[in-house]
Amino acid sequence: MMNYTLIKPGMAPEDIVKTVRGLNKVMFTSTGMRDAGQSDYKNRLRIRDLRGFGPHYNEMGLFSSECHGGARWHVGIMNRRETPFEEVDILRKEMPNVLLQTLIRETNLWGYRPYPKNVNEYVISKVDIDVWRCFSFLNDIRNMRTAAEIIMKRGRMFQPAISFTQADWTTNDYYLSVVNNIVDLCGGTDSIILCIKDMAGVGSPKRIHNLIDHIKQAYPDLVIQYHRHATDGLALPALLAAAQAGANILDVEEDSLTRFYGQAPLLSAAAYLEESGINVHLNKPKAEAANQEARNWIQHYEWAESPFKGFDYNVTQHRMPGGAFPSSFEQAQKGGFLHLMPAILKVMSLYNRIVKYFDVTPGSQITWVTCSSVVNMYSKERGVAGVKHIINLLTKFVEEHNQNFDAMTDAEQDELLHLFRNAPGDFKNLILGGYGKLPQGWPDEWVYRSAFGDEWQEKLKSRKELSPLESVQEDDLNQLRNKLTDELGRTPSEEEFILYLMHPKDTLTLIKFREEFGDAPLVLPTNVWHNGLKAPGDKVEFEYSGVPYSIERVSIGSEHEGVVHVVMKVNNQTRVFRVETPRAVKSTIRMAQGAKQVGSPINGTVWRIGNPDRGTLQVGDIVHKGEEIANLEAMKMENAILAPFNGQVKDIAVKINDMVKEGQLLVELEEAKGTLH
Repeated sequence: MMNYTLIKPGMAPEDIVKTVRGLNKVMFTSTGMRDAGQSDYKNRLRIRDLRGFGPHYNEMGLFSSECHGGARWHVGIMNRRETPFEEVDILRKEMPNVLLQTLIRETNLWGYRPYPKNVNEYVISKVDIDVWRCFSFLNDIRNMRTAAEIIMKRGRMFQPAISFTQADWTTNDYYLSVVNNIVDLCGGTDSIILCIKDMAGVGSPKRIHNLIDHIKQAYPDLVIQYHRHATDGLALPALLAAAQAGANILDVEEDSLTRFYGQAPLLSAAAYLEESGINVHLNKPKAEAANQEARNWIQHYEWAESPFKGFDYNVTQHRMPGGAFPSSFEQAQKGGFLHLMPAILKVMSLYNRIVKYFDVTPGSQITWVTCSSVVNMYSKERGVAGVKHIINLLTKFVEEHNQNFDAMTDAEQDELLHLFRNAPGDFKNLILGGYGKLPQGWPDEWVYRSAFGDEWQEKLKSRKELSPLESVQEDDLNQLRNKLTDELGRTPSEEEFILYLMHPKDTLTLIKFREEFGDAPLVLPTNVWHNGLKAPGDKVEFEYSGVPYSIERVSIGSEHEGVVHVVMKVNNQTRVFRVETPRAVKSTIRMAQGAKQVGSPINGTVWRIGNPDRGTLQVGDIVHKGEEIANLEAMKMENAILAPFNGQVKDIAVKINDMVKEGQLLVELEEAKGTLH
C-alpha cells in the first residue's frame, strides 16, 4: 500500500520545500476546515463536526489543512463559543500527520486593526501552528517583517502571500517587485512557499498562467501555491492553468462543501488535472471518505448560507472576496437593505478604481462599509432615483471622464466633495497610511477634501509613510494582563490572555459563557446547539470525558411572575430547573435632535465610550472638538464618533455593547462650565 504521508509536523521548512520540489506532482491543501466555512457558511462550521475529517486527512497525502485563522478565530469566540486553541489540540490528536495551517493578516494577525509590534511578537511566538500564510491587503511587505522573523526563528513554515486582483495596474512587473521584496525579506527561496492569493476569484486562466510563468522565470526553484475562490465560475480551468505554469500546491475543499464563494471541489479538481496530463498526489479513497463525512452534517448549516445564490462573474468588476460575501449579505439582510446589494456592488466596482487596494480583510470591510453607507445615504434621501443618481455620477466620473475632477460640473464636484464625509474611521485611517502604503500610491486630493472637509490639509500633514510596525505605539502587556485579571477576578490562562489581546470584548463574553455552560459547544450535536430540544420527548445523547449522557425534555411550565419551571431527564433522573425570564421593559429609543446631541451615523454596536487616551467618558467631562467620544463597530470595522465642538458632557444615552440605530442619540453636550485648555 502506498504511503501518501510525505510531509509531517516537525519537519524543517527546508526539508518541506525540498520534498515538494522533488515530487513532480501537484499537492493539495484542503480549506474544508477554514475558508470553505468562512466563504459559504459564515464561519459557523463547528469543530465537533469538522473533527470527523481528521482520520481521513491523516492518510490523504495533503500538503496541509487550512484549519485556523482568518475570521474563523474571531467568529469562534463570538458565535460558536469555541477557541482556536481547543481546535488545534483536537486536531493534533485526530490527524498527527497533517500540517496545520493558519491565515494571518500581517500586523493585524487575526484581528482587524494593526497591533503593536510587541503584541505581534508575543502572540506569534505562543500559537502552535505549522504553516503560517501571511498576507498584506496592501502588498506592503514591510508589514510582514515581524511575522517572518518570529515564524522562521521558530522553525515553522512561513508562507508569504501576494494579494492578487486583475486590473490594469496589477502588471507582471508590479507583482514581481512584490516577490522580490518577499525573497529579500526571507533570505531566499529555500525555506518558504509563496502563495498567490486570489481572494475574490477574479484571475482568468490566461492571466494566472502568465503571472506564475513570469514569476517562475525569475525564481525557478520557488515553490508556489495558488489560492483562489470559485465565485466567477472559472476556478477549475484557473487551477489547471496554475499547475501548467508550475504551481506546486493548489487550494481546494471537499466537493460536498462546495457552494459558490469558497474553493474548487477537491475530487473534481484532481480528476480534471489528471485528465489534462498533470499528476496529483492524493489518496482518493480517503478523499472520498472525507467528502462523505461532510454529507453527514452539512445540512445543519443551510441557514448560514448566503441568500445570494449562484456564481457571479461580475465579481471580476466589484471584486467582493469570497469570505466577505455571506457576511455582507447577512449585514444587509439585518439592516433591511438587502434589495440594495446590486447597487452597492456596482458602486464598489467604481470605488475600487478611485482608491486602489486589494479587497481582502480588512480592506474588504472598509470597501463594504464605505460603499454601503454611500448607497444607503442616497436611498434614504432620494429613494430609487437617488441610488441611480449616485451610480450615474460615479460612472461619469470614473469611466467617461477618467477621474478628471476638473471635467465635472461645479455641482458634481461639490457632490463628490461630500461623498466620503461620513465614511468609516477605518477608511480615513487607510488613506492616512494607518495600514501602510497603498499599492498604487495615495488617492487624489479631492478624496481627502471629501473625507476631512476643511481639515483636509492638516490631516494630510499627518499621513504616515511608515509601516504600522514602526508607527503604532507598543502596548504594556503586563498592564493588559492585570486588567484582564481584574475583569475575571482570577489569573487568566495564557490562552485566555492571547485571545484577549486579539479581541478583548468578545473574549470576556466567551469566558463568561464557558464558565456558565462549560464544554457544551464541544459536545452538543449541531442540530441541538442551533435549535435546542423543541418538543416534549426530544432527547440528545452524547459522551463527555468518557461518560455517556442523555438529556430529555419533559415539560416547560407556564411563566409565573417572571419564573418558568423546566422539567428535564438527565441520565433518566428527573430534574426541575428554575429559570428566571423577567420580561424586558421596552425602552424608548432616543433619537438625536439639534446640534448639541451627537447621534449615531450608522447601525452598529457601541464598542467604546471615550477614547484610549482619556479612558471612559463620564457625564461632566470636558471634550474638545474633533476628540473621539465614542466608537461603534459595524462589519468588524471601528467607527470613531468625534465631538462636533468644545463642550461638556451633559448625558450619555447608551452603554457598552448596546446595538444602536442610525440617528440614535449617543452623547449630549452643552457649553462647558469651565475653561477649556
